[in-house]
Amino acid sequence: MGSSDLNLKKSWHPSTFKNQERVWKEEQKRKEEERKLEQLKKELAEERQLQELQQMQEESGAKQKSNKLDWMYAGPNASMNGSNDNSMEDFLLGKKSVDELLRAKQRQEVVS
Repeated sequence: MGSSDLNLKKSWHPSTFKNQERVWKEEQKRKEEERKLEQLKKELAEERQLQELQQMQEESGAKQKSNKLDWMYAGPNASMNGSNDNSMEDFLLGKKSVDELLRAKQRQEVVS
């Protein structure tokens, strides 16, 4: 007689349309975020490669560096040295503490 599944009427059941829709939306958000992260990684790699090429040109003497407004249009990571490229990323990801970053910066200032 009552062959319908009573679990389909429960709000927590995974087979309900509402819960399936919620899962699908979360999966779409995750995919979109991953796509954005990949795009940002590609852009960052291109910027680093461009900076390396410009530095190689300057070192070889083929191109003179212009110190006018280049710093204004450069990205936020452009001012860092090669050894500190990922230090801020490591800090944001929780791999490094603030103390280590400050000590490293003080050592660089003392050496300079």
